Parts: sequence; C-alpha cells; structure tokens
Amino acid sequence: MSGANSHYAKDPGPLGLYSDEAKRASDIVNLHLVVDPEGNSGRWVAIRLSDGGSDGTIYDCKCDAIRHQLSEKQCVYVQIQPSGLSAKDAHILINLHRDLYDANRKLPDPPCPRHGRIM
Repeated sequence: MSGANSHYAKDPGPLGLYSDEAKRASDIVNLHLVVDPEGNSGRWVAIRLSDGGSDGTIYDCKCDAIRHQLSEKQCVYVQIQPSGLSAKDAHILINLHRDLYDANRKLPDPPCPRHGRIM
C-alpha cells in the first residue's frame, strides 16, 4: 500500500509527520507484531477512526473484531501483516474508511475461515 498515489496519500504535513491517529495505529499494529511475530501475523486489530487507538484486543478473524465494537463503522479493521503497518499506510486506511463510511459504503469483507461465511 505504501506505493499508493492517491489523494489519501497526501502530504503528511509541514514537518513531514503523519497525524497522531496514524502514528498511534501504526504503533499498535507494529507492537502486536513485535510481541509475537508468528502468533499475531494474520490476526486482526480494530483501529478507531476517531483517534487511531484500539481496544487492545487481537482477534482471530475480522468478523470477531467487528462483533466486539459498538458500531462497525467506528473502526478500520487491520489484518496484521509480517511487514507491519507504516504511519503512511495507517493514514491512508483511516482516511479511506472515514470517506467510505460517510458515503454509507465499505470495502468487501474477506471470507471468514473460522465461521465459514462473509460478513
């Protein structure tokens, strides 16, 4: 995603820094990866759109992460990748999902291997 050239990857700001919520989201995902790289890779984190924070829980599947939030549209659901999550990519994800949810849309959900269905 880092190579994305869209309006979501706009200038990070006058100091070359991404927003606090993007940095916080990146830190959360990367911390889970550092703690247990093999066990947490492929699992899911719910990142709040409001502040980039999370509920501190790692979920086995996206549908569990969604089910444990007050509202599906308050978060972006990030699958932990072995390469982690950069602040730039977090910035893109947060802003993309804000716009999608504002337009009453969302990205398609992947099939859930645990529950055998699409959310």
